[in-house]
Amino acid sequence: MIAVQLGAMRRSGTTIGDSLVAFRLARPGEAPSLWSRTIDRPGGRFRAKAMLFTLAIGLLAIAVWRWRRRARLRRTSLSDLAG
Repeated sequence: MIAVQLGAMRRSGTTIGDSLVAFRLARPGEAPSLWSRTIDRPGGRFRAKAMLFTLAIGLLAIAVWRWRRRARLRRTSLSDLAG
């Protein structure tokens, strides 16, 4: 395990705001996980949230389109029965 202190810490008497970063190196032959290849990259969380938001909007658009189409078909079939 590797730990790196970046800048100031509360105990050292300086201002808070910097970080203490700890991570472990991959074992020999160990492949990086999907999480570390996507989410842990710079901007990875934003991209994941943006893709989920886009997917949700797309599914909502499809649901509204199908609902309107079904309602239009019902109105058409009701007018055929009445007329």
